[in-house]
Amino acid sequence: MRLRAEGRRRARARARRRRAATGRPHQVLDAARARRQGDVGAARPGQVRALGTAPAQRVGQGRPAAGPAARRADHARGRGRRDPGRCRVSPSEDLVRQLVEEIHNEHRLDRLPAYFPAGYAEHDPRVGDDLEGFWQEFLQTFGDLKVSVDLTLTDHDQVMSFLTWRGHDADGRDLELHTSELFRVTDGAVAEHGAVVDYCELGTFGFTPQRDDFPSSLDLIGPHTPAEEANVGVVLSAYDEVMTQHQLDRADVHYSRDYVHHNDQMPAVPNGVEAFKEFFRGNFARYPDLSVAPDNVLAHGDKVMVFATWRGTNTGFARGRMPTGKKLFMRTSDMFRLSSGQVVEHWEVVDYSGLQRVGIPIRPYRHT
Repeated sequence: MRLRAEGRRRARARARRRRAATGRPHQVLDAARARRQGDVGAARPGQVRALGTAPAQRVGQGRPAAGPAARRADHARGRGRRDPGRCRVSPSEDLVRQLVEEIHNEHRLDRLPAYFPAGYAEHDPRVGDDLEGFWQEFLQTFGDLKVSVDLTLTDHDQVMSFLTWRGHDADGRDLELHTSELFRVTDGAVAEHGAVVDYCELGTFGFTPQRDDFPSSLDLIGPHTPAEEANVGVVLSAYDEVMTQHQLDRADVHYSRDYVHHNDQMPAVPNGVEAFKEFFRGNFARYPDLSVAPDNVLAHGDKVMVFATWRGTNTGFARGRMPTGKKLFMRTSDMFRLSSGQVVEHWEVVDYSGLQRVGIPIRPYRHT
């Protein structure tokens, strides 16, 4: 009897979390937008729409609660219905994979115009105004470059991919670069591209950022299921309540007790919500004003992907390090898998050069 009662209690708790997340994702989005006001630079003249913007539909806008009756009404009106092909590799994802194979691995720079037509918008910090010039320099530096696609998430016309870049320079130094790339695909070509790049690794080879104009929009593109919208609400609430408001007790609400953390850039990242809270407790001590602003969000199935910008000031003493007073500016890309209204798995790509600039030593990690 006690076991059945405990099971019912846990089921009710999960239902409350789902209702809470489903009922207010648009409020979380509005709060995130309000915090981000003034952080994003103006668009360049002639720039096409930013990643994640129109044609857009705000998360939760005009949507009923995610009960059975609401879902039936959604389907009757044609809302919330998934494209039949989205369970397969989409044409957009297929194009990105072909792009990586032909340009990154086969080094066919003659194919650049086919994938990146005139007028496309570039936000990759590695690329200035000359895409072909960047690739020529990069391949001259790493003649044996090979790139693998580790993870992808496709949301309508947007494709997010985690890539690993490997190669050697003329001195035999090995490159192991992790990036997160966000493509917007239109009419069989890339209309817009942005990336999070770890300059902690790339900077050791003399490369420096050429731009910092990553676009920002928290609108989901096209229809999404109530479950996907609820997942977005959970993730954005975690960014707001835990990372920005520093309410560590809320981590128990948004993260599974045994959630798993993946980071190929570091030798070991502890799993579990208690390790998560301990990690951020130290960060909050070091950066009392630490905040995070989500820049872009994608959702598909049980996964949510977010590009985010972290800011803070190193004014606190923590882990034996004296404060430097320096400002932190760091970009990350995170993919979350959710179950029963909680994060159960997390992958990330971090530009650790942001930590280097505030005086924290970061040593590039190599997988053997």
